[in-house]
Amino acid sequence: MNKKLNHFRYSQNSINTYKSCPFKFKYKYIDKINWKHDDIQSREYYESLKSGSEFHLLCERYFSNIPLGVNDNTKHDFVRWIEKIKDLIPISSEYTYLPEYEVRLNLNKSIIQAKYDLVIIKENEIEIWDWKTENKKVDYKNAENRMQTIVYMLLAKEVIPKLFDINIDTKNIKMKYYQPEFDTDCVSISYSDEKHNINKKNIISYIDKIQNTKYSEEQETYKYDLIKNKNHCQFCEFNKLCNGLDLDYSIFEEEVYGR
Repeated sequence: MNKKLNHFRYSQNSINTYKSCPFKFKYKYIDKINWKHDDIQSREYYESLKSGSEFHLLCERYFSNIPLGVNDNTKHDFVRWIEKIKDLIPISSEYTYLPEYEVRLNLNKSIIQAKYDLVIIKENEIEIWDWKTENKKVDYKNAENRMQTIVYMLLAKEVIPKLFDINIDTKNIKMKYYQPEFDTDCVSISYSDEKHNINKKNIISYIDKIQNTKYSEEQETYKYDLIKNKNHCQFCEFNKLCNGLDLDYSIFEEEVYGR
């Protein structure tokens, strides 16, 4: 295993990066390359990420029951969106709300972590909420198969009931994606023991591949060669570095680089 992975903390972003392309994982997490263009298109994209983070902060304040800090300088969309959130999820004294909540799990001696936009603990169930502020609409099939969904629901089952000393059936864990830009209901993903076992097996398999890939010529022990996924290049920020081609930010892969 590469020594830079000795104390590595795995996340949905890092696992999905490897899944997308092992070469991209090497650039980001082994070589620590922060590749960021400085043209107008890329600046607009990164500004949109910053804007999304600002909205997440408003949501955190709301569910923490502290003043939102909304004023004349607050973007009109944010004011409209937060009102939608209030209507969708009115705060109840009977539930526990955990905004921007981070958990970690020791899985086969590897640490995997997740940071939830919101966790709601009810009497017999756990709801995971994720705010999506991008313009591309999330559908059920895409959401169910996201690495984010897989990792978040795995840790919700393995960690949260133990932290709060509660017994929650797997079927009573749900993950909900909500896009305030669209006047639609949230995309709600159900869970089951079968899904949980499959997810755990898949995550363990991906971590094994990450740890045992040959990232340099000096690496003597490895099980997997470093392979470039050429089908992913058009979505990758390292397309310029690998192929001398610019990236089309309109199809940039939000799951890896966004919230």
